[in-house]
Amino acid sequence: MGIPRRTVLLGGAGLVGALGTYGALTPRGRRLLGWTGPDGVVPDVPPAPVQPTPWGAWMGTDGPTVLVLHGRGGSVSWWQDLGLPQFLNGAKFRCAVINGGDDYWVSLTPPVPFDAALGVSMGGFGVLDLASRQPLKAVAAVSPALFATWADAQTINGFASEEVWAQHEPLRHTASIKSPVAVWCGQEDPFHDAAQDLTRAVGGQGSFEHGAHDGGYWRRVLPDALRFISSHLPTSL
Repeated sequence: MGIPRRTVLLGGAGLVGALGTYGALTPRGRRLLGWTGPDGVVPDVPPAPVQPTPWGAWMGTDGPTVLVLHGRGGSVSWWQDLGLPQFLNGAKFRCAVINGGDDYWVSLTPPVPFDAALGVSMGGFGVLDLASRQPLKAVAAVSPALFATWADAQTINGFASEEVWAQHEPLRHTASIKSPVAVWCGQEDPFHDAAQDLTRAVGGQGSFEHGAHDGGYWRRVLPDALRFISSHLPTSL
């Protein structure tokens, strides 16, 4: 039986005192109670090769190219911490992992040609934005940071202006997204509802089980995201 979304009376007085009814219902409270699902684990396998470049790094050795965009404040090392090189063990494609800033990839000029794209959080926004501008064989967006309104977008101070946000916000350009899309976003993620709306609008695949906006959830679903991409490329895992 699933955990209901309504207020739950906690059994231990100490736990009630620590979290409180409201705290138990917040994403952080639900995670502390174990309601956000299990954390993913990096597999104990040799990592795919990582070759630094001026724009980031290649991960993997050959095959079609997948553009990979990190979350806000991330980098190549951010993906290494998530275990992407290990998750790529045995993959028949290579990843162009880009180092970016905090601007939601709105200034991105991809440095290499690519066939598919993977992004997490801010990177999920970025790959969906790219998909609204060019056809791709597959787009995997994990916990995409999407904003239904300019007021929502302003809360993260990530866009230079409303015009920049409107030009790039994937929710405003769903009719232009024609590529195969899959979205993963946990129920305890603040972007959950927006991610569901976009998935429905583009006719994409979606997974919206329990999960927070954090590395534990991202490690859990990364294998599925990579399999989705692989299934749409000329070779497969």
